Amino acid sequence: MKFLKACLVPFKGFLIGSSMTVPGVSGGTMAIILGIYDRLIASISHFGKDIKRNLWFLAKFCLGAVIGFCALASTIGWLLETYPIPVSFFFFGAIVGGIPALYRKTKESKFKVSSALYILLGVAIVLGIGMLPQGLLPATGNLTLGSLLVWLVAGLVVSLALILPGISTSHMLLVLGIYGTMSGAIDTVVAWLKSLLGGPAVSGVGEAVTFLALLVISTLLGVMLITRPLEWTMNKFPHQTYCIIMGFVVGSLADIAGDIVWPALQVQASAGAWIVTAVVSVVTLAAGLAGILYLSKFSDD
Repeated sequence: MKFLKACLVPFKGFLIGSSMTVPGVSGGTMAIILGIYDRLIASISHFGKDIKRNLWFLAKFCLGAVIGFCALASTIGWLLETYPIPVSFFFFGAIVGGIPALYRKTKESKFKVSSALYILLGVAIVLGIGMLPQGLLPATGNLTLGSLLVWLVAGLVVSLALILPGISTSHMLLVLGIYGTMSGAIDTVVAWLKSLLGGPAVSGVGEAVTFLALLVISTLLGVMLITRPLEWTMNKFPHQTYCIIMGFVVGSLADIAGDIVWPALQVQASAGAWIVTAVVSVVTLAAGLAGILYLSKFSDD
């Protein structure tokens, strides 16, 4: 039993890391659904109070998240490309399954009119972000003072997407206009690592490493700045804060539908294929719902 409990944090990190490869799904959404969100916020905002305990917790979580992201990124990408609707409905079920546990965090036994208003506010914020045009802060691969400032600002904005549930990190990178630059930098670093093992020489490694380092540093800085006021808000105004977060989570369903399901529905297929897709989607929806309801019993919050 102790072994299973010790594995729970990295396992949840693994699920969160793998889910971040899905367009419209944020790491914060999955963290709050899996019941580890409050613990993450507290560990970061009060890191200095118990460094050993917090460092051990964050190390286990980050290890699982990195493994999940790296191990399942290509697999989930293939599944989304091949079976977009059933896979999307699995995440629909997972998100919906976490909403009851999330509402319990509002510390309200009954649903109020004010609850609906705060939830609608959260939905409106997420939908508003989704309507932002891409490339607001276009960044080039060139190492200039302007691009350095853009990358630093981008890291701070990305930290918001990482911390706040329902806001897709990949979408924010697209809005900032640096998604392609980041992907290119990662590809350059990977190619450079391969060149060390005998592969062809790669140019632009210094700029790629500088870009990624600045993005990581500014993101970590943003996370450190955001977590403490967010924790204070959750403790001081739990009803309002968690209802707005619920709105973020519900709004993320629209992102998934818009990015994956709607384009998939435009594909021409036979009636039999659509029937099979519908049946499988119901099954995956139920699987996602049941899985999250089960995992919610092992909340760390």
